[in-house]
Amino acid sequence: MNEALILALVFAVLLFAGVPISFAIGSAALAALLMSLDPAAATTVIAQRMATGLDSFALLAIPFFILAGQLMNRGGIARRLIELAKVIVGRLPG
Repeated sequence: MNEALILALVFAVLLFAGVPISFAIGSAALAALLMSLDPAAATTVIAQRMATGLDSFALLAIPFFILAGQLMNRGGIARRLIELAKVIVGRLPG
């Protein structure tokens, strides 16, 4: 069977079964890889793709921005920054 067909069928079945989208995508990709490659090669490909995906420095910044926002919110500086922005540009339309 074609890998794309397997991928689409497994994905559709899992979505209709009520599985969350992230798990449906992962399971469909795993099923397509296992059907197209031998299991040893499929697990190697999956491990390499996961390691490559986690190696992005741009993705590393996301949790730190969330942490910075939480720290500013808990410390009260977020409210003061919004008030400062209102004072500076509050009179401008738009």
